[in-house]
Amino acid sequence: MQPFNFINKARAIIFIFIAVASFIPVDTSNAFSIPEKTSAEPYPHILKTQTFDLNTRNIKVLTSQGRHLWMGTGQGIIRYDTHTNEDYEVYDNQNHLLSNGIFAIGMDPENRPWIGTYGGGLSHFNGKQWQHYNTPQGLNDAFVYDIEFDKKTLWLATWSGVNRVTGDPGLRKNWQSFTVENTEGGLIDDWVYAIEIEPSGRIWFGTESGISVYHNGKWQAFNHANGLGAPYEQVQQDNRSIMSLFQGQHHSASPSIPNLQTSDYRPNYVVSMLLDNENRLWIGTWGGGLSMLDTRTLKFRNFTMKDGLPGNFILALELDRSGRLWIGTNNGLSRFDGKIFQNFSAINGLKSKFIFSIESASDHSLWLGGNRSLTRILLDPETGTPLNIN
Repeated sequence: MQPFNFINKARAIIFIFIAVASFIPVDTSNAFSIPEKTSAEPYPHILKTQTFDLNTRNIKVLTSQGRHLWMGTGQGIIRYDTHTNEDYEVYDNQNHLLSNGIFAIGMDPENRPWIGTYGGGLSHFNGKQWQHYNTPQGLNDAFVYDIEFDKKTLWLATWSGVNRVTGDPGLRKNWQSFTVENTEGGLIDDWVYAIEIEPSGRIWFGTESGISVYHNGKWQAFNHANGLGAPYEQVQQDNRSIMSLFQGQHHSASPSIPNLQTSDYRPNYVVSMLLDNENRLWIGTWGGGLSMLDTRTLKFRNFTMKDGLPGNFILALELDRSGRLWIGTNNGLSRFDGKIFQNFSAINGLKSKFIFSIESASDHSLWLGGNRSLTRILLDPETGTPLNIN
């Protein structure tokens, strides 16, 4: 197969091959506590990485599926076989999909992909053929930003509220819509970007105006007035002149998240969200730093550059197999153990300052989607620490 122009192997730094193992669960024994004060620490080594160039501005989403890595870009999807250097498939509006802008890739209980797109609705590969769902079937609108499964129930984040699908999505009766209007403000905003589901069945939604939670038919909403996002005076100086760096970078090929073209501080704007092993909800805000919500007490704690983060724009969140939190920002990557933000940058071998997506794979690879680049970092299976050149 001829090299596909999305991926260029010429810039690989070092590649160490580890055979893909069967699924390895996250180690909950290493769940971390957080002291009153945290700090920053630059990572002291050059990483052993494999880096690819892509002729698209960024990788919005990464999802692993056994030996395959699915990459969502502004020019469609790349399905890459991580056991090889050249085995990949491309899906775009010329090949199965209805839109090239990819927002979300979710795997269902049968480990089959569901794709959320910009303007093309929801697409699903059932093992034999692609199927598409849009507003005629019950989808709120054609912009699907996150996909999550609660057993066999499908939850979708759209720019016109939330959808819940139970049973066959081909039947209109199986679709339910939640909006600001029909929840009487329980869903705090119809622009929904992220969904996280607790084992208890409680469901969290990240929106443009804060977060909402749904459980047993009841809604509750939280925003900056409740503690979400750091105060402006805490980030004002660090955020100065940041927006000029974002031009042509953040989600511009996926395409842009709306309404952020000029603002360097939107603490209610949830860009990323993650539920950890301790049932803490981590929330990435636009310029307001990283928020952590204790879902038992419903109390917020915020982290900014003054607490050790490399940037206040939190674009991606992921747990590795050892239970540590990885944070993608506008100014590099960070690994948080509860006490120290260990920060990674170009000095360590990263090619992109902007980390738009992170995926922890079962072979202890950490995949990073950046600006025009994809990077693979290998983590020690025992400790979870990155493997280094020196």
